[in-house]
Amino acid sequence: MQAMTLRIIRAEYFLVEIPLRVRVEHALASRTESTSGFVVLTDDEDHLGLGEFVCRDYVTGEKPEDCLEYLDRLVHGLINRPIDEPPIFITGLWDAGHKAVGRQGALCAFELALLDLWGKQRGRPVAELLRPGVLQTDRLASYSAVYPFVSGAKLAALNVLYRTVIRAQQIKVKGTGRAADDASYVRRIRKAFPYPLDLRLDLNGSLSPGHAEGYFRHLSGSPTEVRWFEQPFPKDAWDASEAFQQQFAGELILCADESVCSMEDLTRAAAHGAFRAVNIRIAKNGGLVRSLAMYEQALASGLETQLGCLVGESSVLAYAGLHLAALADKLRYREGCFGNYLMKWDVIQPSLTFSRGGQVSFRHLPKAGLVPSFDIRRLRRRAVRSGVLGQRA
Repeated sequence: MQAMTLRIIRAEYFLVEIPLRVRVEHALASRTESTSGFVVLTDDEDHLGLGEFVCRDYVTGEKPEDCLEYLDRLVHGLINRPIDEPPIFITGLWDAGHKAVGRQGALCAFELALLDLWGKQRGRPVAELLRPGVLQTDRLASYSAVYPFVSGAKLAALNVLYRTVIRAQQIKVKGTGRAADDASYVRRIRKAFPYPLDLRLDLNGSLSPGHAEGYFRHLSGSPTEVRWFEQPFPKDAWDASEAFQQQFAGELILCADESVCSMEDLTRAAAHGAFRAVNIRIAKNGGLVRSLAMYEQALASGLETQLGCLVGESSVLAYAGLHLAALADKLRYREGCFGNYLMKWDVIQPSLTFSRGGQVSFRHLPKAGLVPSFDIRRLRRRAVRSGVLGQRA
């Protein structure tokens, strides 16, 4: 294909508080709303590209203000600069840029908006542009349901939703690190379903190394039968992860999440055998191009992979995840596309929401760009803060 130059002539940002339908709690946080940062890039052909960042300071150490500050510096040097091959350009930003707080989220939002422009300029889905000939729109992706900390009527309502309405096949349960409590929770969930579940536990770093052996043996035994434990120890407890992954090498899978935010983290995880799997989250790992590179590196290192998401991501990041799922056919699990089940508001209408069985068709991918067309006025009305990026007096 003939090279087509892309020029950004304007960049705007919008901070939006997205309200959730339920309180979502896990070992590290509790929230009823989530802050998303949106970036809208305009090119010289009047295409609009949309990107999103979601910060969790307990994961990457970033706050929205950090990402906006980094974005402002980044965009200042790019207005009216010709960009010929966005994936190569994005990789160059990672290779040339210095590590700074705000970089992960800033590059994620900027990259997604740039890729959206690229696809719209060329009239093709981003997945097809990134890997020509790979995209098969007649396939389906299966997404997991997630149980936060709930009990009583809320647990009963989730059971009905996941069992009857969605008929979920794969479920992730948020754990506490307390063996008796987590085993009881898992048993209650399994009992509510008349069919077998592929169930895994996410501990968000809540497990103490001193209690780990008993915990793993308790939860992996009958009737709970959990074999996949996501981020059992705090993100910097590499020695504990390495010791217990090696001890239970043939029995359990420890999956890194908060511990692996960068390519360097991934290299360390593989070299030391601290995990057998990694949770790749586009918002956490700095965008679609970077996440795809980490997925391929994880496979090359013999690690299993899952596509994750952060609570409250809008359909922008959900569409980015669907592009990744379309290109990454060896993902063990996929999370995201909660759409209308979780969010009261979304910039993309209709929201990208999984259907019965947790399935999402790749036919939902837009015919051009990263996301379908959107109404920028929805962002302007909803924003708690907005502005233009890269301007200097």
